[in-house]
Amino acid sequence: MQLVIVGVGYVGLVTGLSLAKIGHKISFIDTDKDKINTLNQGIAPFVEPEIENYLLNSKIKQNVEFFDSYSSVKWDTIDAVLICVQTPTTEDGEVDISYISSVFNNIENLIDNDSVICIKSTIHPLALENVFKDFSINYGDLVFNPEFLREGTAFDDFFHTDRVIVGSLNNDNMKKIGELYSSINTEIIYTDPISSQLIKYLSNAYLPLRLSFVNEASRIIDVLEANQEDVLKGIGLDSRIGLDYFRPSPGWGGSCFPKDVQEMQTLAKNQNLNLPLVQSIINSNDVHISWFSDKLVDMLQANDLQKVCLIGASFKENTDDVRHSPTFVIYKKLQELGISVEIYDKFVSLDFVSNDINSLKDDSLIVEMFPLGDSYNELQDKIKELKHTVYYRFWN
Repeated sequence: MQLVIVGVGYVGLVTGLSLAKIGHKISFIDTDKDKINTLNQGIAPFVEPEIENYLLNSKIKQNVEFFDSYSSVKWDTIDAVLICVQTPTTEDGEVDISYISSVFNNIENLIDNDSVICIKSTIHPLALENVFKDFSINYGDLVFNPEFLREGTAFDDFFHTDRVIVGSLNNDNMKKIGELYSSINTEIIYTDPISSQLIKYLSNAYLPLRLSFVNEASRIIDVLEANQEDVLKGIGLDSRIGLDYFRPSPGWGGSCFPKDVQEMQTLAKNQNLNLPLVQSIINSNDVHISWFSDKLVDMLQANDLQKVCLIGASFKENTDDVRHSPTFVIYKKLQELGISVEIYDKFVSLDFVSNDINSLKDDSLIVEMFPLGDSYNELQDKIKELKHTVYYRFWN
């Protein structure tokens, strides 16, 4: 198919390059000219395993074009438009639909009547009701195709996804989007728009709920000085529970979970629903991050150390995404207590994040915020050179 993908963030770029690998022709649009220039040079705008291999692959390159304007696309040949723009949360906990509205405004007079408009951005359909009165686009023809890509494993997730969700009131349009995934061995669930987005929202509520549970469990284990690895493995081997997403951490963050949980909480409130589990997820995470910060202070004092160094600025491994990163929250909490603290990360470029391994000093508490992997092997060598240093990771 001939596709337009609007937005070259994590979702748009990974989805488009993956579809191009299958053989679809992709025209990417993003109004950020710097991003488009970078992509046309084969340079990835963010850290994601395999992404530069995709950008430089000759067969994939034949199937993609990058544009910074809508007028550059040959719209009369387009079979479908996949909208992958951001949908941030407003101050009152609602989903911000302004970016999707902007896309509608740009494409409604350009697209052919046979072109399918597919929304991959995370947005519950109720939020779109006020948009459609301003556009000629028919809500009933829209297709919702939520994504389930994890940063750090996004390309593998695309080709080995647990399921594909396609929702629409237009059966022909729904099937057309489903055909995009015909070469992937997975179950496709065809459903209505509201159900399709609730699958996304409720999945993104359950997963941080699970992460919050394991973090609460880890605090009990820590206080009672039990063996964390044994306890969590003993729980997770129950087939009803499982070991996936069952690793304790300093806290969870990222671009999806905090946003989607907050919007789910607001949606429930607006429907006069009392969902105590959902309402407690973010608070549980906040409590855990505070507990972890206090634990670092206790370790610093108990070992008579002078400084804390947090290794890993992003919210998880194999990405440079720092949105809602627990590292930054802990960094700020320690600073407010007057503790000398710094962040070290190889891949994140910010004024207060060091990329220089020599910034690590003696008399420090060095904290691994997430599993660092082989790319940080030189870090272990550096730590061996330091004197009076404690290296700490929260999981075994």
